[in-house]
Amino acid sequence: MIAVLLLIFISPLESQHLIGLHKDQVIKEIKFGKPNFMIDNSTVNHTYHYLKYIDKNSEQTLLVFLSDKDICTSTKLMSDYSLLDLVKKDLNMNYKKINEYSWTYQWKGVTYLVILKQEEWFFTIFTSKKE
Repeated sequence: MIAVLLLIFISPLESQHLIGLHKDQVIKEIKFGKPNFMIDNSTVNHTYHYLKYIDKNSEQTLLVFLSDKDICTSTKLMSDYSLLDLVKKDLNMNYKKINEYSWTYQWKGVTYLVILKQEEWFFTIFTSKKE
């Protein structure tokens, strides 16, 4: 069951690459590709322009950061530690490992960086174009 959830929840990268998409397209992609995620408009942050999604089990939160023109520039997935081992296994299988907490992948000729950071109560996976 967890492996199925993992495939649905953690992979905004290959099966559902969001970076570079317009906000309207991101909303459609998440609705189609991540049906267990619901948009959360309960908070407003005046520093960052983003979409916030929470899964139905409240184990994961996905932030989709947008430019001033509503183009996705990066994503941040925050997850419960119960998924950490499966997430790391998936990242190691599907992406080129740089070190214990960083991976890269190619999408349409562009290289992207995936960084896993362990926080106190949860871990995050941040994805952006590699500079």
